[in-house]
Amino acid sequence: MKKLQYIGLIILALLVSNCDTDDDGFYNNVFVSVPNLVAMDAHPTTYSVGERLYISADFSRYLDEGTTTLDAFLTTGATEFAFSYVIEKQISGTEWQIVSVNDSQLDIVRGNAQNGSYVYGVCEYNAVSEMYEYRVGFPLLSAGTYRLSYGYNSDTLNNVELRSLSPKKRLVLNINSAITGLDADGYYNFTVN
Repeated sequence: MKKLQYIGLIILALLVSNCDTDDDGFYNNVFVSVPNLVAMDAHPTTYSVGERLYISADFSRYLDEGTTTLDAFLTTGATEFAFSYVIEKQISGTEWQIVSVNDSQLDIVRGNAQNGSYVYGVCEYNAVSEMYEYRVGFPLLSAGTYRLSYGYNSDTLNNVELRSLSPKKRLVLNINSAITGLDADGYYNFTVN
């Protein structure tokens, strides 16, 4: 009987040691880097109360990876890509508070957005232009010092991560896109008067 327990323990050890811990392979994740897919509208870093800070993410389904072109739509079947960003207001010398507004206060020009502890932006595919499109204005409702960060769901300070909202059993494309106009800590700093 003791021999069977040892054999069972050995079989269990072999089964556990052969488990696949590659979650990316299991979930069909693919990662690429394509810079400058998301941008803030060109604007001086001083805004007036009542203005909006516009974020745009309009990019072709055909992504240039340097040596090859990736067809994001054909690869994923996704009609949407999601990303997130946070807007904070300085409330003391070292403390920042997340700024949240009602979804109805966002100026959604293209794509979709929801606001809570961060803005969840969704680029929507336009079959005519073959572009994923997003343009949303965040209202600046009070004076103060502000900062914007894409780091809520990103692993690095100067990248935004766009993730395809792919149908089941299709590849999920994760695009790491470098952002210009951020400081060394990954923030776009601005003032509202």
